[in-house]
Amino acid sequence: MTQASILTASGCSVRKTLEALGPLSSLLVLRDAAEGTRRFEDFVVSTGLNEATVAARLKRLLSLGILTKSPYADAGKRTRDEYVLTATGNELVPVVVALMQWGDQHRPDDGPMRAVDRSTAEPVTLRYVSDTGRVVSEQDVVLIGAQPLG
Repeated sequence: MTQASILTASGCSVRKTLEALGPLSSLLVLRDAAEGTRRFEDFVVSTGLNEATVAARLKRLLSLGILTKSPYADAGKRTRDEYVLTATGNELVPVVVALMQWGDQHRPDDGPMRAVDRSTAEPVTLRYVSDTGRVVSEQDVVLIGAQPLG
């Protein structure tokens, strides 16, 4: 199997993940959830998407276990739901950060967002690290298909 056919095969984990997440606008909702956005109306404002689209993206991310609902009530108002990243959702945050950092470097038109350490506000970057803890350069990383068993 050629490298090109590995990446387009139906078993490709990149393809399966993108198909599960659905439209690219799901990543905008995920981005904003990672920034701390929790309420429906705030997602509408922060993403620039219309209400119907935000509702559909939240529903999809809930169904995938990426977000969960948490009830809240403002004083004197009915109980509503906030949307909070799950552990599974938090595992996708590095993907959003990688896209953000690529965009900051190659498409910096709107001014970059930054990923920072919560406790120190020190900027952080993503790195490839081997299972033994060795930092691996981007040039030395290759994608390989799953090897058949047996």
